[in-house]
Amino acid sequence: MSVLVSLLLAPLAVLAPQGDPAAAGQTTDPARAARLTPAEQKSLHDKLVKYLSADEDYDRATSIKDREKTNKKREKTLSDFDDEWQKLSARKGDLLGSMADLRAVFENCFELPRPSFSLGQLRKETAKEDGVDYSFYLPKGYKPETSLRTFVVLPGTAGAEGSWAKPADYFAAVWDKTDTQLDTIFVVPHVPNGLELDPVPDYSREGAEAEEMRRNTAVFAGWGRVMTGFNVDRARTFLDCGRGACGFGLRFVSIFPDRFAGVVLRDPVAVDDIRLGSMLGMPVLMVKTAANAAVVDALRKRFEELTPGSVTVVDATDEYPHRAAGPAITEWSAKQRRNMTPSRVVIEPNHDRYKRAYWVEIDRSDPMLGAPLDARPRIEVTADRAQNRIVVQARGIERFVLRLNDDIVDLGKEFTVVVNDKAVPEKKERSFRDMEKGFKLRRDWDYLFPVIYRASVPKAAEKDAAAEKK
Repeated sequence: MSVLVSLLLAPLAVLAPQGDPAAAGQTTDPARAARLTPAEQKSLHDKLVKYLSADEDYDRATSIKDREKTNKKREKTLSDFDDEWQKLSARKGDLLGSMADLRAVFENCFELPRPSFSLGQLRKETAKEDGVDYSFYLPKGYKPETSLRTFVVLPGTAGAEGSWAKPADYFAAVWDKTDTQLDTIFVVPHVPNGLELDPVPDYSREGAEAEEMRRNTAVFAGWGRVMTGFNVDRARTFLDCGRGACGFGLRFVSIFPDRFAGVVLRDPVAVDDIRLGSMLGMPVLMVKTAANAAVVDALRKRFEELTPGSVTVVDATDEYPHRAAGPAITEWSAKQRRNMTPSRVVIEPNHDRYKRAYWVEIDRSDPMLGAPLDARPRIEVTADRAQNRIVVQARGIERFVLRLNDDIVDLGKEFTVVVNDKAVPEKKERSFRDMEKGFKLRRDWDYLFPVIYRASVPKAAEKDAAAEKK
């Protein structure tokens, strides 16, 4: 399985409104404070790092001899971690229920090699499995032990439709020789010439889905390899869109919202043919000019209706691609951080294949093709931890999945799930194995969900809800 496919199929984290400690996965509730001392957290973290490293060595082994050798180390490091985990859990309670401790133990837990090439310059490489070229930049001070903010930079068009600026030229025009380079990783996808990004696919047309996959692959192939090879901060990754890529950028973020801490639009365009509900809470920065002012104002209205205060507008003071906006973009990005467990999640799919966001997944739903925007499948999930209650409003959906942890509800107690006004009491056991499986597949140290809850939408309830809408 290619890195791209792994990333696209892995369970997909929402941005909470800034300044909300509870929404950001933090709490002032003494009952939810860390149970472990910093020294105990570090000891578990160090053992986890060794186990994950040994586990990856085992996965990479090809010969029987290498697999036997790497498996011994894998089993030893797993035993060391598990023994200490069980000992501390016996003394201090189920650690799976302590999100403060889980975050401390799992944060930045992937052991990475030191780069074998010179730093501080844009490098071009090829994702061989996907046949896609990409460029990336690691700052001179990069260290594998330290996670860094990352910008995925979509170059703008260069004249004719489907003609793209050379990645190195575009990077030089917007980010090269700036202070931002000192502490930021950059990934610059190479968009194939002749492939337009912004037009919304007409999936009734033969070949439209394959074309959209080419667009997604152009972004994900290189970015996925940079994420797995270098210390990208998953909670501080941004999509920076140039001319001809801003409409696609919004479409891309709408189907993978939990991958980003925010999106930058250097030349916004109207996106009336896509739904933006999945971008609830997503910080958006737009560069405004006299030419695009009406589009910026209309987009701002749409986003502010979703999440008041989520939009930042920077007035252009130079020509496109607006290098002068760089300091404002950098300052804005420093304030943003992705949150895996917002209390409210909306999924309004713009593609039948991609229906996951944050801790919610649409498992089975009506097809979107041919349906008007306001009649397509939609799910809205709201968690109230104080009431230990989750409310689900679903339309055009047969089954859904919730990935839960103790930021969302208290899993040590019975909780209630209300689906289209039908309430069901639930009690689920936390599972380290389920959490580890999702965490490894996602390769994301914020992706910590020890409970998987699957449910169907009551057919009668869904019909009643649809009738009320009409």
